[in-house]
Amino acid sequence: MANVSHELRTPIASLQGYLETLLIKEDSLDEVQRREYIVIALRHSERLGKLVSELFELAKLDSGHTEVHPEAFPPGELVQDVMMKYKFLAQKNDVNLIANIPENLPFVHADIGLIERVLANLLDNALEHTPANGQVELNVFEAEGAVRMEVADNGNGIPREELPFVFDRFYQVNKSEREASGGVGLGLAIAKRIMDLHTSSIEVFSEPHSGTRFDFSLPVYT
Repeated sequence: MANVSHELRTPIASLQGYLETLLIKEDSLDEVQRREYIVIALRHSERLGKLVSELFELAKLDSGHTEVHPEAFPPGELVQDVMMKYKFLAQKNDVNLIANIPENLPFVHADIGLIERVLANLLDNALEHTPANGQVELNVFEAEGAVRMEVADNGNGIPREELPFVFDRFYQVNKSEREASGGVGLGLAIAKRIMDLHTSSIEVFSEPHSGTRFDFSLPVYT
């Protein structure tokens, strides 16, 4: 509750402050200043909206009311769909986003909507922590009766002592990066909870200055 209160107060206070300034100084602000204040207020409202949405999602996952509906689907097509959605964001961040998808991958058995959410959260995280001119890869391959998916970046990496906490709620290795990106530290917690519901695990491998990789596996449909 303390973490939630802090994360909610910050964007609300900033949003209120800029909107009040617009009202109080309405006649003295020029067009450029007014637009700047509106853009900042919009950014804080977007951050607030994202936080509320993720809090509801995590609460639903924790409550046991999220039903998993497994179905057979081709993993390569899902990965391609997710990559297309993130293509523009990667270009905007000057990050090279690539996918390595072999042909003739077997179908997997999982809840396609929830797995799409896992991939989206991992890509969000990778793009947040990859500097301009960096690279994010999504690798898919068959291994030991399963299809393994990897999201890897060549960003700053995570210190070894921080690795056990990366799936904790509101946890961020670099607070300044979180504030700049608008992230609130719930994306990885949601991804882990979804994999828990699939009775599967998600793993993280990282070294400082050498990037980070998140892996998870889905059972092959038989």
